[in-house]
Amino acid sequence: MTRFVAIVRVTLLQLVGRLRSIGLLVLAAVPAVILLLVALNVDDRETEEFFRTGLLFMVLGVTVPIIAIILGAGSLGDERSAKTMSYLALRPIRREVIAVAKLVSAWLASFLVAGSGALLTAAVLGITVGSWDETFAILMATAITTLGFVAIMQFIGYLTDRAVLIGLAYLLIWEGIVTGAAGQVATTSIWRIGVSAYAGIVASLEGPALADLEDMLSGVIPGAWGALFKVLGVGVISVVLTGYLMRKRDLVS
Repeated sequence: MTRFVAIVRVTLLQLVGRLRSIGLLVLAAVPAVILLLVALNVDDRETEEFFRTGLLFMVLGVTVPIIAIILGAGSLGDERSAKTMSYLALRPIRREVIAVAKLVSAWLASFLVAGSGALLTAAVLGITVGSWDETFAILMATAITTLGFVAIMQFIGYLTDRAVLIGLAYLLIWEGIVTGAAGQVATTSIWRIGVSAYAGIVASLEGPALADLEDMLSGVIPGAWGALFKVLGVGVISVVLTGYLMRKRDLVS
């Protein structure tokens, strides 16, 4: 357990370096700035509608995935690029334990940054509209979305130096175009799974809110627990595959 915590701590510090964190925090804050500008020029009803029909996509479909892609790819990719993977491999730690520790640290880093932006956006909505019902929902959706993307990107980051480029192409082509055009594969979309968690939570507060989310869901059934189990499954698969490859590769030489 001590080694596990040490890996998480060191990796977390590596991932949230000063320059990288500043850039990603600025990106995370963009939706909040846009929402504030809109709220100053329209009434409360239009502000809330804009948040659900437009800005929520920007948060869960753009800024949160980009942050998770960059940090997820770096969880093992940075070790491989810096040729420090052998230091981990020489320690008596199961490869799957290393993979889990790296996944946890990348998720914490991603949620720390992306969650700050999501919380700021929810705060702007709460201050301008007077409703704070969205806060827990958007934070939960952000946590679920970051976990899904980090799990995928950790595996890709271990395989190649071009993981971020591959991740952005995946976000644009598969998550943005394919799953939006073909409802049959929409359930494989990580950010839509995050939206389904958000929808499941706000449905218990405001039933009509689901109508604003239909286009983003593309047929994905709302539900926070279902969304959580889906991304946990993605995480398990990522850990198993990464651990297997780490055992098969010569990480010491």
